[in-house]
Amino acid sequence: MKKLGRILGIGAGLGAGVFAIGAGAAALGGLALARRSVTPEDEAEELVSLVSLERDESGLIARFRGPSADVPGRTSFLFDRGRGNVQLSEAILPDDGPGVARRIVAAAGTELHPGRTGRLTGWWYLAPEDLGFRTERIEYETELGPATAWIVHPKRAKRGRWAVHVHGRGAEPAEVLRGVRPAVNAGITSLVISYRNDRGAPRGVEGRYGMGLSESRDVDAAIAEALRRGADRVTLFGWSMGGTASLLAATIGEHRDRIDGVILDSPGVDWESLLRHHAGVARAPKVLTDIGIGLLERGLVRGGEPGGIKFERLTPEAFAENLRVPVLLHASRGDTYVPSTGAERLAALAPDRVQLNLVDEGEHVRIWNMDPEAWESRTELFARSLPKVGWRG
Repeated sequence: MKKLGRILGIGAGLGAGVFAIGAGAAALGGLALARRSVTPEDEAEELVSLVSLERDESGLIARFRGPSADVPGRTSFLFDRGRGNVQLSEAILPDDGPGVARRIVAAAGTELHPGRTGRLTGWWYLAPEDLGFRTERIEYETELGPATAWIVHPKRAKRGRWAVHVHGRGAEPAEVLRGVRPAVNAGITSLVISYRNDRGAPRGVEGRYGMGLSESRDVDAAIAEALRRGADRVTLFGWSMGGTASLLAATIGEHRDRIDGVILDSPGVDWESLLRHHAGVARAPKVLTDIGIGLLERGLVRGGEPGGIKFERLTPEAFAENLRVPVLLHASRGDTYVPSTGAERLAALAPDRVQLNLVDEGEHVRIWNMDPEAWESRTELFARSLPKVGWRG
């Protein structure tokens, strides 16, 4: 028992908790929590099924059943392993029909018919061409090898202005295409990247995530690619864990002096609190969470960051201390996956640098889906307002 406590760095109080649960069970539980938090998941579970297709005077209506069928805002139905995509309106007022009704806005790929199962996602576009701008597919070099990316070109590009768009944990680059239009409309050439452990990118250390720490070095590599292609300054767009990576690149990254601003959606800015939140949702005893965090911090459970996860770098206080550029932060009190409290704390710690767009409704990375026009308008205005590199508050 004392040996286990020394290994995990736990004190007498925690040791008593472990004893109450059973040392072996506590260690295994903490180990499972730690591994799960840094391990890429398999393809998302198929949560909804298409019950029926109907037509009225306004077009086609699709009805869905499943735990997430009534998720608020517009959404996309992805099925057939992503080969089918149907863009859907917000839920229609309930009537006597089965399931949750949504109007079909557009459909592409595999044929849609009742009985299809899939998932409702916040993604809206699946390819950059869907935005209507000229695009390229490229590779950029990371410390682990080449990774794929898209370049989206404005119709009237501003010389030297680029953006790097970074998706979240377990997602794909298509997730962030919703956020590209405001940048391109502002004349900013956009680089939409994959990073370690994505399809089209190298496998990370142990094939695991680094909670934004290791991923931020891929963001640094993407910034270097933009600079090589003519960028004078770079704006970072980060979603969820991509927001963590973007904040790290902007505060302690190799090219932080070339970053003019950061735009975030539902970012992870307080990772220890976030892990505790998810452990609480899973009703894991606090002692198991303490063990799991200790294992990750000391590198006893290997994440994507050699030497362990440095949680002290992943706090609002650490980000605020090193932040030198303007930030627009979209967050939702309705986010049950990454609670908005961390974002709110960062904004309170750095009110001269952080503009907080805090809304009451919208699940994780679905703020755009609740009101795309408002999200894009505010984001474009912010992107246009960014001063040249050299502004330091």
